[in-house]
Amino acid sequence: MPTSSPLPYVPPDLNDPTEKDASATAVRLVRALRGCGVFLEQVVPESVSGRPVVAVRGRMNVRTAERLAAGLESLARRPAKPLEELRPGGTLPLEVSPDQVKVGDHLPLDGGCYRIRNMRGASGSSRILELEGRQLPWIMTGPRTVFRPTDQFQFPLPT
Repeated sequence: MPTSSPLPYVPPDLNDPTEKDASATAVRLVRALRGCGVFLEQVVPESVSGRPVVAVRGRMNVRTAERLAAGLESLARRPAKPLEELRPGGTLPLEVSPDQVKVGDHLPLDGGCYRIRNMRGASGSSRILELEGRQLPWIMTGPRTVFRPTDQFQFPLPT
């Protein structure tokens, strides 16, 4: 016969960030930005009005700043709909890196799905994509799920 026990008391501020969290986040931020070519002069955990924060000071060149801004903007505009609702007919989802993306793939973005009509290499790890139905190009900086037409797959598909 199962016995029930009362739930443990959880203080309301248990999930609030601590100074230790701020310090760990500062280290993660430095490493992540360094991987993008951003070298920070100073990243330190501080406290503002009793709340832990991460203070950042540094410099980066304009091209790096543009790539970083584009990456952050793309994160802010991830599709609000489930991927399956955005999938065009006759395609399958596939996770690709920037060097694996192809013209003709469909990119889910901004609550819609856009066909890639042209692309240029921005650097070894990113591609500038021209999308049908969008005026501005989009910079692909990391792995993303795209929809690729089924006739472009090289293996037998299950029926």
